Parts: sequence; C-alpha cells; structure tokens
Amino acid sequence: MELKRTIRVLYLRKLRDREYVLRALIILGFLALMTLILKDPLPSKYHAERGTLWDKETVVASTDVDVLKSVQQLEEDKQKARQAIYPILVRDTAVKRQSGRQLIAYFEELERNLQLLRGNGEATAKTNVLNNYFLKDPIALDPSALPPGVSWIARLRVSGQVILNEVNRMGYCAPLPRADSQEYLAVRTAAAQELHVPRGAVLLGETALIEKLRKEIGPLSLSEREGKILQSFLLRSVSYNLRHDPVATEAAREEQAAWVSEVRETIRTGEVVVEKGAFVDEQIGDRLDALVQAEASRRGTSSQGSLIGSFLLICTLTLLMLTFLRVNRPRIFFSSQKLALLMTTILLVVAALVVATKISGLLEGTGRPSLDLAFIFLAPACIVPIFMNNFFDHRVAFFTNLMVAFFGAILLHQGLEYAFVQLAAGTVAVYSLRRLRKREVFFYTLGFIFLGYALSYLVFWLFVNGNLKGINPTIFLLFGVNVLLTVIGYNLIYLFEQVFRVTSDLTYLELLDTNHPLLKELAKKAPGTFQHSLQVANIAEAVVNEIGGNALLIHVGALYHDIGKSLFPRYFVENMQDEGQRENPHDKLSCQESADAIISHVAKGVALAHRYHLPRELVHFIETHHGTTRVEFFYRKHLKEKNCRMPEDEDLFRYHGPLPFSKETAVLMLADSVEAATRSLKSLSLDKVGKLVDDIVDQKISDNQLVNSPLTFRDISTIREVLKRQMATIYHGRIEYPQITTTP
Repeated sequence: MELKRTIRVLYLRKLRDREYVLRALIILGFLALMTLILKDPLPSKYHAERGTLWDKETVVASTDVDVLKSVQQLEEDKQKARQAIYPILVRDTAVKRQSGRQLIAYFEELERNLQLLRGNGEATAKTNVLNNYFLKDPIALDPSALPPGVSWIARLRVSGQVILNEVNRMGYCAPLPRADSQEYLAVRTAAAQELHVPRGAVLLGETALIEKLRKEIGPLSLSEREGKILQSFLLRSVSYNLRHDPVATEAAREEQAAWVSEVRETIRTGEVVVEKGAFVDEQIGDRLDALVQAEASRRGTSSQGSLIGSFLLICTLTLLMLTFLRVNRPRIFFSSQKLALLMTTILLVVAALVVATKISGLLEGTGRPSLDLAFIFLAPACIVPIFMNNFFDHRVAFFTNLMVAFFGAILLHQGLEYAFVQLAAGTVAVYSLRRLRKREVFFYTLGFIFLGYALSYLVFWLFVNGNLKGINPTIFLLFGVNVLLTVIGYNLIYLFEQVFRVTSDLTYLELLDTNHPLLKELAKKAPGTFQHSLQVANIAEAVVNEIGGNALLIHVGALYHDIGKSLFPRYFVENMQDEGQRENPHDKLSCQESADAIISHVAKGVALAHRYHLPRELVHFIETHHGTTRVEFFYRKHLKEKNCRMPEDEDLFRYHGPLPFSKETAVLMLADSVEAATRSLKSLSLDKVGKLVDDIVDQKISDNQLVNSPLTFRDISTIREVLKRQMATIYHGRIEYPQITTTP
C-alpha cells in the first residue's frame, strides 16, 4: 500500500509536470552521452614523456607483452621485404630450338646464294645476296673477297651454334622497369623451379646482346666480313627466351610483406620494463606504450564491467553537480533551458577532449588514441567556464570547470596533471571575466588563460621531475592553439542564446547602451524616471558587489525596470516638475483610479519588454520591483476620505507581483524604494537618510516582500550599510552634517 501510494504521489505531483519530465530526460541524456563518450578511458598509468626520468616505482611485466612497431617502421620493414623479392623471369625452352633452326636456315640460304653467284645465274644471285633480307645490314658479297668454296660457311655455322647456345643458356630478356633494380634476378623454368642469378648474368636488352656477341666473336679467327655475317645472322636468330612476369613478381612481394611481423620485441613475464629513476629513451618509451596498449586491450575484454564502472562514476559526478545547482542555484536546476545549456556545453567540451587525444593517431592514419597525452590540451576546455560566467555567474563557472577537470581525469585515467592544469587555467578565466563590462576584457582573458596553462604546467612538471629539463616546447604551441580555438568557440555564444533561450552577459552589455529605443523613449518622455533609473542602477550594483551576485544583470535590470512609465509619464511625481506641469492629473481622479494608473506601469512595462524582445531575465525586474506592496500614498488618502481603518478593497491598492525571488530582484526593490523615498525628503541629513533606509527595509520585511528571496540576515545588514553609504554619496551636497564641536 505504501509503495502504491508513493507511486501515485509521484505520478500526480511529478510525472504530470511537463517541466519535471523534460529535466529528467535532459539528465538521462547527459548520462547516456557522457558514458558513450568516456566508455574507453585512456590508460596513462605507464605513460611517460620521452627524455624524462621515470619517477614511479620499477615496472615489472605481469604477463607477456608484445612491443609493436610504429606505423612508419612497419611500413619500412614491409618495403624491405618487398625489395628482397627479385624480379621473376620465366624461361621459355622452346625459343632455343626455334632460334637454332633459324640460324641454320640463314647459313643454308647464304650457301645457296653463293653457289648461284659463282654459277650461271650470276646476276640474279648477286641481286639476292645484295638484298638479302636475312642480314640486318645488307653486305655486298664479292666472290673474290670471300674464301673459296663453302667450307668456311660450315665453320661459321658451328661457331654460331656455340654462341647461340651460350646466349640461350644465359638468357635474353627485354629491359626491366626502373623500379626493379635489384642485383639478382629470379629465373623460373617450366618445371616451376626458381634460380637466383646475378643481374649481369642475364642479357637485358639488345645492347647487352650485341656486347655479348662481340665478346664471343672477337676471339674467333674470322675476317671482318665473316664476323659481320655471323653477328648479323645471330642478331636475327636470337629471340627473348626470358619473359618478365610483373603479376607474379608483385604477388610474391605482397606475400612476403604479409609475413612481416608487427611485433618488434616481446616483453616476457617478470621482465623489468623500466627501473625507478631510469631515463626514458625511445626504447623504454615504446615498452611503456606497449603496456598502455595491453592494459587498454584487457579493459576491452571486460567492456561490460568497464562500461558500468564509467557510468557509475559519471553518475556520481553528475549527482554532485546537480546537488550544487539545487542548493546554490535553484533557478538553473529548475529550468530545462538552463540545465540543457550547461550540460550541452560540458558534453561538447568533453567530446573535444576525446577527439584531441586521437589527433596523433589520426595524423598517422591509425585512428587510435594518441599515447602522447599532451594533445588533450588542444581542446578549448576553458570555453566551459567562460560560457557559464557569461550566462550565469562566476560560481557556476568555477564549479563547471571543476567538473570538466574531473571528466578529463576520467578520460585519462588518473589524469592528475590534466586536472591540475585545467583547474588553474579555468580559475584564471573565471577570475579575469568576473567584471565583464567591455568586450576587450575577453581578449585580456585569453592571455591570462595562456599564462594559466603554461605556468601551471611548469609547476606540475617541476613537482614531478624536480627540474625543468626535458620539457617539450611543443606543449606551449598546443596551449596557443587552445587559445585560438577558444576565440572561435566564443562566437558560439549567440547561437547558444538562440537555441536555449538564455541570455548572456554580452547581450546585457549591448542593452547598457542608452541609445536603445526603450531608453531613448524613456529619457525623452520621462526624464525624471530616466534619471531615477540611472541612480537606482548605480546603487543596486554597488549593493550586489558587496553581497555577491550578478552586478551587470542588476544594472541593466534597473535601467529598464520603469520603462512602463514612458507611456504616461505625467502621472508620476518625478516627471511633473520636469514637464513644468502645474496641474496634478491625480486631482481629477479618485484614489482607486490613481492607484490603478500607478500600478499599471508594471504591466505596460512588461508589454513593452515583450514588444522589444527584451530577455526574460529583465522582465523579471519589471514584474517584481514593487512585489505586492501597496500604493501607500493613495491608500492612506483613501482611508482618510472613507474615514475607515481597513477597507475591504485593500487589494485594489496593491501591485500584482510576483515577489522578488533572487538577490538581484530583491536588491532592486529596496534600492528603488530608497532612492524614490529620499527624493521626497524636503531636508536631508545623515540621520534622516539612515532612518529612512532602515524604515524602508523593515517595512519590506514586515510586509513579507522578501520571503522568496535568498537574502540572509548578514545580507540584509550589508544592504542597509551600503544603501546608507550610497545615498550619502549621491546627496552629499544636500545633507546637513551634524555640527562638530571641539573641546576647549
């Protein structure tokens, strides 16, 4: 029964509340996306920068770990493996027989022609010889210049066959591509046997063949004419008996490259990886990187447990953040737009952290997380405190920066270095932006952020290493890129304003311009009210600076809180004298009508604010600056005319509220009342002003106008003192100071 009742109450009070459901969905979405982003935390337990000293305990391998080659080294080894495969040449044994028959045919044809030349058909034979198509360079054969008979032809034929056999034995092949410049060649026979021979042992191209023929013919006792005949016949007889097979060559090379191992070395169980105090060179650094990868791989095998652990850790941090907002900033906690803005900003920055850790791997083409964790500083994480400071206040900015540092530490797994540096840089950003009045302040902040990153990094390095040796100067370049990305991200503030319907300090800065149409109209039609608004803005800002709050917001809110009076300014006393008005318009109205006219300036101001698209935060100041107080002057006059103490229609003389709900709106109510009341005093003195301030504050408290505001007793006390001090400063020329007596 009790469970059923709880579920019923939850449904009636919460689940039917659309805003509650929307906030719950935002929180659940944040948890799911953050868990997805951080599901693979980077192990940095064994990470160390090259060129530093290992200040942790001696590391001993608890299991066999393979040290993988780098992408560049692996590719170089594969290229060497490919080059170890020689160009494959396939031998054609049929070419030998064919070229031998061709050579014999050439000599038989030569013998026949010589016989005809010496016989009856001299003219025809001579023509055949002179135009012998067998000879590459036709030779005019003069019988008187040739040896008698034909026996010399048989001798040439025998020599030619010997040379031809030698050429076929060596192998004759077309020139190879320039890429195949190895010293050896792989010759395959028809039986699929492969023989590696020196490159010079194979005739590659016609030039090599001619050189070989000249070398073989030279030692023979032949005349010049006989040598030319033999060389010419051999050139025409020889054919390529070796054929380059590029397809088989490439296949053999790729097969050889596939056998190249990715492992450079294997660290055996119990082997010391690095001793405490050892210098981390490239070899030790690669070994530590291998341990990092092995730890990540083991975590991947138990991904379910790791995912649950990440989710619970993220839930814990999110609960801390929500608790802070619920206790200290309920206006953010109970607003779907503001909560979504805050969580979206954190999500985007944490996603940027993950991308930054993979920059190195993406550049190398592996897509794996970078073991050089310095790349994480590329992510402009200070955007979070800057955005939160612009949209909310410095306390929210500081806390969200703390959350980003924690999430970054989760990503890096024991990332103390990142958490420390980010906390320092983010705190600097929050502090430097606490009084944002001009846009150039932001650019000063960028310089402070860079210094915050650089100095905190140097401090942490000195803490870990004991000296500043071995710092990679590239890290400062990363800090510079971080600042540039922060400048780019800063321009997204306007987009976030439009998407989440939340106003930033930059918009408030723009609204400070008195050339805004509403303020120009107020200054023109109701100059007294305009001057009153300026005074209230300065007073309220001074008070908020003392008790804590958004000074820029209350200054802008004070400027616009009375814009409704511009529609009928002559009904308000501060504008009567300015207009030179002799007649009071309230003299023709009843007390109730006069009260209605006065009260209506709130509703008319809200309507004007909506018409000119003022932020909702400024509309709150217009609605609450009178709360539910009475129009006291006309109320008292009404009592006097009716001759009664407490009329039944008292609510007709009260503003419609709502009551102030924040420090800023509450302070504006008090500052507005005090400034207006002080103007009504005919004679001013410090005592009168002090008593007036106390009376007004006490009256607001007794009338329950501050019950919804978060002001404390200490805040109230501070507000009294600041209001007195401000009024004394403003009206110092009109206040009668007490007579100072001297002791004779």
